[in-house]
Amino acid sequence: MYRSPRLVPLGTVTTPPGEGDGLDLALPERGTGVRAARRAAEAAKTAGRTAGAGGDGVPGPRRGPLVASPALVEIDQLEVLPAPAVVPAHAAPSRRWMAGFAAALAVAILLGGALALVGVRTLRDSTAGRTLTRTDPSEPGFEGLLEPTPTLLVVHASDGVLRSAALLALATGDAGGSVLLLPPAVEVGDGAGAATLEVTYAFGATPDVMRGAGEAVSGVGVQDIVVLDDSRWAELVRPVAPLTIQNPDDVDGFPAGTVELGADDVAAWLEATRPGESGLAALFRQQLLWEAWVAAVAASSDTAAVPGELDSGMGRFIRGLAAGHLEVATIPVDEQDDGVGGTVFTVNREALRLVITDLVPYPTGTALAPRTRVRMLDGIGESDHVRRVAPNIVAADATIVVVGNAEAFDHETSEIRYHHPSQRTAAERLQRALGAGQVVADVRPIDTFDVTIVLGTDT
Repeated sequence: MYRSPRLVPLGTVTTPPGEGDGLDLALPERGTGVRAARRAAEAAKTAGRTAGAGGDGVPGPRRGPLVASPALVEIDQLEVLPAPAVVPAHAAPSRRWMAGFAAALAVAILLGGALALVGVRTLRDSTAGRTLTRTDPSEPGFEGLLEPTPTLLVVHASDGVLRSAALLALATGDAGGSVLLLPPAVEVGDGAGAATLEVTYAFGATPDVMRGAGEAVSGVGVQDIVVLDDSRWAELVRPVAPLTIQNPDDVDGFPAGTVELGADDVAAWLEATRPGESGLAALFRQQLLWEAWVAAVAASSDTAAVPGELDSGMGRFIRGLAAGHLEVATIPVDEQDDGVGGTVFTVNREALRLVITDLVPYPTGTALAPRTRVRMLDGIGESDHVRRVAPNIVAADATIVVVGNAEAFDHETSEIRYHHPSQRTAAERLQRALGAGQVVADVRPIDTFDVTIVLGTDT
C-alpha cells in the first residue's frame, strides 16, 4: 500500500523504515498556500450542500444568496504561469580551451600549406600536356618551345585587280630569309573548279580571307598580311631608288637590258606583260625586283632605308631579308588551260614539300593547311641531331613545336610516339619520312603536340 510521506518540522520528507530507506526529500520551509486554499474551498462547498439539505441530505429551500468564501475567490483568481526559462550565463572561455583552439588552428594552417605545396609540385612535375624545361640545352631532359619561322603575306592590288602576291619568311634572328612568289592565277584549293587568288580578291575578300587563301596555296601558316597599292609601293622603294635591274625581255615601257627603275615605276614593272608570254615570265620579273630592292637596302647606310615600323610589317621583314642570305623562288606549279582562253596554275604539292623546307624551315599549320604537331628530342647526345633531321619531318606535313633532349642519351632505335589513337596514321607517315625507328603508342592527354619523336643512333 502506498503511504504518503509525513511532514517534519524541518521541511524534510522521510519515508517509514523499510520503505525507501535513506530517501529524504527536501521541501521548502513555507508552502505556496494553494493546497490550503483548495481545502478551504472544498469545506465551503460541503457546508453549503449540508445547509441546503436541512441536515438530512435533502435539498431545502434557499435562504439567501450564496457568498463564496475568500478562499474560493483566491482559487478562482489564481493564475498559473509557466516556469521561466533558465538562460545559462556565457562564461568566458578558459585558458586551456583557448590554448587548445590556437594549437588546432596552427595545425590546420600547416596542413593547408603542405597540401598547397604538394599541389604545386604535382603540377610542376606533370608531363601531361606540357613540356619540362631545363636551363642547359646539353642536359638530358632539356626541352623548349620552338619559335616558328616569321611569315608575312604581301598582296599588291590596283584598280580592284590583284597584281602580285608573295610570301616572306625570316631566318633565325631576322638575319636573311626568303620570298616565295605566288601567281595571281594560282588555284586556292585542290581540285577542278577551285577559285584562284585573283578571283578571291575580285569578290571583295578581306585581308583575313586573303591570308587564309595564301595559307591554302603555300601550305604554311601566315602570321600577318600587308596589302599594298601603287602609291605605297613607291613610298617603300623611294629611299633606295633607282633600282638597277637586268631586264631579259622587252615589255611595254621597259626595253631589254639594264633598266634604272624609279620608285614610281615599280607598280608598272609589276603589272607589265608581253603578248603571248606565260604568266610565269611575269613572276621572273617580280623576282628581279625583290632581289634588287633587298640588295639596295642592304647596301644603304640610311636607317630609314625602309619607311615604317622597325619591329613589324614591311619594315621588319625587308630589313631582316637584307641582313643575311636572301632566296627568292616561285612556288612550284603546273600550268593549265582554264577553258576560256586563259591560264590557271595548280600547286605541285610534292615539289612544294621540298621547297618549303628551305624557304620556311619551321612552318606552322592552320585549318586550311593542317600539319602534324611534333615534339623532337635527341636521344644520343648529338647537339646538331634535331636540326639535321628536321627538314625530313617538316617535308612530311609536320610542324615542330618542341625541341630538346630525351631523359637519357641511350636510344639506339628512334621512337615515333603517338599520343592519341587518331594520330597513329600521322606517326606512320613520319616514320616513313624518317626512314628509321619504330612507331610506339604513348596515349596520354596532351594538347601541345600530337607526336613525339625520340631520335636514336639509327638516324
